[in-house]
Amino acid sequence: MAGGTGSAGGGLAAAEASGAVVLTPRPGSLLEGSLWHPDPSTLTGPEARRVLADIGRVRSFLAALEALAVERMRLACREEARLAAERSDPGAGAGAGAGPARFGGDVSYALAVSEVAVAEGISEHAAARLLGAAEALCGAQIAVLEHLESGTLSEAHARVLTDEASTLPPESAEEFGIEALARLETRTGRRRTPGEFRRALRSLRERLHPDSIRARRAKAAQDRGVWVRPEPDGMCTLSALLPAEAGLAAANRLDTLARAQRRTDPEEARTLPQLRADALANLILTPPAPTPTAAPAAPAAPVVAEAPEPSAEIVVHIPAATLLGAGEEPATLEGYGPIDAGTARALAAAAPTWQRLFTGTDGVPLALGRTAYRPPKGLRRYIEYRDGTCQFPGCARPARTAELDHLIEWQDGGTTDAQNLHALCAKHHALKSLRIWNPARLPACPDDAIADTLWTSPLGTRTVTGPTGHQLQPPPSDPQPLKPPAHQVTDHHPTYQPDEPEPPPF
Repeated sequence: MAGGTGSAGGGLAAAEASGAVVLTPRPGSLLEGSLWHPDPSTLTGPEARRVLADIGRVRSFLAALEALAVERMRLACREEARLAAERSDPGAGAGAGAGPARFGGDVSYALAVSEVAVAEGISEHAAARLLGAAEALCGAQIAVLEHLESGTLSEAHARVLTDEASTLPPESAEEFGIEALARLETRTGRRRTPGEFRRALRSLRERLHPDSIRARRAKAAQDRGVWVRPEPDGMCTLSALLPAEAGLAAANRLDTLARAQRRTDPEEARTLPQLRADALANLILTPPAPTPTAAPAAPAAPVVAEAPEPSAEIVVHIPAATLLGAGEEPATLEGYGPIDAGTARALAAAAPTWQRLFTGTDGVPLALGRTAYRPPKGLRRYIEYRDGTCQFPGCARPARTAELDHLIEWQDGGTTDAQNLHALCAKHHALKSLRIWNPARLPACPDDAIADTLWTSPLGTRTVTGPTGHQLQPPPSDPQPLKPPAHQVTDHHPTYQPDEPEPPPF
């Protein structure tokens, strides 16, 4: 692998002439120079190994550059949040920034998370981790940043170090980083793998942390939760963050149930992993048997009925032809995506309740203009199905758990109709209401039921979001159509794809 600057025209021309693959900066990029590699088919085995080693050094350098840029963006967002607070409350002063309680913290942090997520095309949880690592690398772990820049420390090793240092107080974090770098190699001079490095740092972290493990456990337990990640072919991954003893006990119980099933049924063909997965589903979805009680003696005391066990609820959108068996078009499992027609019909047959989705041809008004602020139930269901998820860039929270927001605020003359309403989760709704991120409908194509939305941030970031693509009857035209944005998108802005449906990390 070789590198060169934009002025090294001879070297670049020679690389291109030799059939090398060349990466040059995009127009307007602040990164200068060119990077190229030879035709992979011409490499020998040792040369391919050298290329892989060079790629690791490039990754380290880029990770250091990324940390510097992310930290600078964090500081810029802090300033933008301060200015926004002063505009909304001139008497707020420099102390403004905590923001609404539903942020659970700093408005500037929420803005920085969203800016980084959009810039890199990642989830907000990944962006939050980047922000934490960058702040550490540009602060207490500056020595680690220098090793990254020089390529003597891999990105994976640096990530382990910043992860382990993330909950240390500032007065202990710097000492931890220096000692951690000394443990990068064993006494014999062998470089530890990232997994070995993490195990070596855990005891060091325990020794340097001033808080007791009991106090840290109580704080860490506040982050417990359960998440679902869609997987291909009608499957998903269900994960949970639990106290260690609870998680291990649950795993052991599932293993015990699986092995017991294998022992009691000699013809059982399922593997142990399959049996554990089925045991988990059965334990969660099967309601507990009622506890028998003795008949009360006369005279009977007043009986208080116990609340029924809550049932698990899923929402499936099934085309009429699929439901009736006249077609095999996939249905949509809300929060997941497409499922096969047979599974959809089986779920429909077992469904205790049905709800029909009304469209504009069913007589449900989808454009109320200024006659009402709150949308009626039919309009809300239409928008929930149309949008699918929160319409903030990158958010995958289901629309049915979100709030309906007027793109043009009601107090600014906005109307209550399908064109001016979209779904936003509570925290992103608050971020939009503070006018930090500003949305505007783009002009719709003739065959589109609803236009996409262009979001613009205080730092000039622009990105486009849109509904999930469900085919619905287009709503009636707004008597006061929204004005398209004065500017047009001239460069490429990737449309976000849903990631893990976790709440925003702020």
